[in-house]
Amino acid sequence: MTEHEPKSLVSTEQALRHWRPEPHWYKNVLCALVVNTSRFVMRVMNRVEFEGVERWEALFGERTRGLLSFSNHVSLFDDPLLTSNLGETRYSAVRWIPADHINFFGSNLKGFIYSAGKCVPIIRGGGLDQPGFSFLLDRLGEGDWVHMFPEGGRTRDPEGRLRSPFKRGIGRLMAQAHPTVMPFYHYGMHRVLPIGRAFPRWGKRVQVHFGEPTIVDDAFLAGHRHETGDDTPALWQALADWSYTALQSLELQVHPNQPKNENIPQPP
Repeated sequence: MTEHEPKSLVSTEQALRHWRPEPHWYKNVLCALVVNTSRFVMRVMNRVEFEGVERWEALFGERTRGLLSFSNHVSLFDDPLLTSNLGETRYSAVRWIPADHINFFGSNLKGFIYSAGKCVPIIRGGGLDQPGFSFLLDRLGEGDWVHMFPEGGRTRDPEGRLRSPFKRGIGRLMAQAHPTVMPFYHYGMHRVLPIGRAFPRWGKRVQVHFGEPTIVDDAFLAGHRHETGDDTPALWQALADWSYTALQSLELQVHPNQPKNENIPQPP
């Protein structure tokens, strides 16, 4: 880096130098291997139970716009272990997912592997105006599936509860891509792959509960703009807050150590 070269530009170039978003034959092979291995871990080594999966299957098979799913984040490999059990095994049908540029794209080998897994590098602290977010917006615009962990990282709560507030990135994707959004909440991954453990355990039970799909159209956004005005960052945060409420309502139904409350909050 020269004395006068912008530091942010160099950082972005360095973060993306191992990312290979272009199509290549080896990606199909590596991705299929990961998907099938993940299914073995969750369906043979362990047991995964779905509630409301018929809503997901109908949405996945008949959607006419981009699909943005989001969930809580408990273990290092919630993705791909869980997401590989959703949808199809074809490479074109596998989700795109944002991933930390240091942990997942910090070397040439990591870039090779995680690019094949349809991971997209996001620079922490780099704001929302960066190539990774633009790429995800384009994928949603073309009708692809994108999954997010809007907490921004794994929860450190001893009981695995959601942390808040959600990051604004999910709000930006909702506001600009107009996808169909689908929340799901899972419980049990902290036993399959606890923090500090590199390999999954056997014989654990994981529950996955799907919420209701929501189409982010002009009418949906108008209601939130009425609350936030034309302030774009405020709108993004309002949509992120809506996403938190949607996922929290599922957490209150699923998590065994939540207080019983008949008035479970529902997203507006």
